[in-house]
Amino acid sequence: MSDHGLHFETELGSCALFWGRRGIRQLVIPDPVPGATLEGALAPDWVHDAARSIKAFLAGEPSELSGIPVDLEGLPPFRQRVYAALCATNRGETLTYGELARRAGSPGAARAVGQAVRSNPLPLLVPCHRVVAANGPGGFSMMGGLKAKERLLELEGVVLRHTGHDAAPTPR
Repeated sequence: MSDHGLHFETELGSCALFWGRRGIRQLVIPDPVPGATLEGALAPDWVHDAARSIKAFLAGEPSELSGIPVDLEGLPPFRQRVYAALCATNRGETLTYGELARRAGSPGAARAVGQAVRSNPLPLLVPCHRVVAANGPGGFSMMGGLKAKERLLELEGVVLRHTGHDAAPTPR
């Protein structure tokens, strides 16, 4: 994690962005240390812009997060490929763990993709909420679990259609 951090308030509570030279290195939602101050006044404009975009997105306002620079340096190559493939998905698009494994160049590595998704340091910016299980929404490790995942997908125009114990994404 970077030494540079910015805390900001959103619809989900206090969040924190940590950045380095190349982009955002970690997004913590919600921040476990709300109200802490970490160099917020020293944050470059692009970090404040990223915080405003995230805040707007979480408030349900039109906001594009794909232009926010992320820094995946230092992560294992497999995770970098998975996160790059996730970043290439479009707003409102969902894909299964198996599809993501294929897009990351590792067909058959759905379990490893699941582990990478669970340890994503950049939720929203590396949109892990777009990954669903083959038979339904799957899990979600961000605070709020599946309800948070459903809400994030709804903000992108995807509604999970529940049928018994499983659900499938449907575009609005």
